[in-house]
Amino acid sequence: MLLKQYSPRLLFALAAITCIVISPLFAIFVPMTVPDLFLTDRSWFYIYSFKGNVKLIMVGFVLLAAAFALLSWKRHVATYIGCIALIIFGLVTLYSSTENYTAINETQVQKNQLIGSQTLKWSEIDEVVLEYVPGSLGQYIFKGKNGKEIIVEEDKEMATGYIYQMANKQDVPFTEYEKK
Repeated sequence: MLLKQYSPRLLFALAAITCIVISPLFAIFVPMTVPDLFLTDRSWFYIYSFKGNVKLIMVGFVLLAAAFALLSWKRHVATYIGCIALIIFGLVTLYSSTENYTAINETQVQKNQLIGSQTLKWSEIDEVVLEYVPGSLGQYIFKGKNGKEIIVEEDKEMATGYIYQMANKQDVPFTEYEKK
């Protein structure tokens, strides 16, 4: 009934425009809610990479918009295949934004990225360094005894207290200094 009243091209074009319009809202609000919705193990402290995940969410919505725009342009077998591929890539990109975080607990520090992950046990960490510029993101550098490092970018106020307490509990020196 709906397709008889409105052109399918119009509906797909509106879906593409809707994806583009709502993508900034998702990009702003989703990174704040992902740790609560998807990362449910409360024994870990999660640092969710806001800047990188906003880019992933925006790319995911652009891929979905491209799929709907493709359907509004032509509907042939090739466009259906291209649309399905774009939808799959868009959904995979949106899901991958939930897998990009750093998790810290009493035994280890683990940084998950799109490709690979890094893990350092607290017993292997020689020092934790916070380098920051006032009013900007800081870098937490977990330096391992074997030369391995995990670098986490985060707002200084968000995680410093927890990381400092965890470093003290594990007898690991915590150094904080302002970049010039």
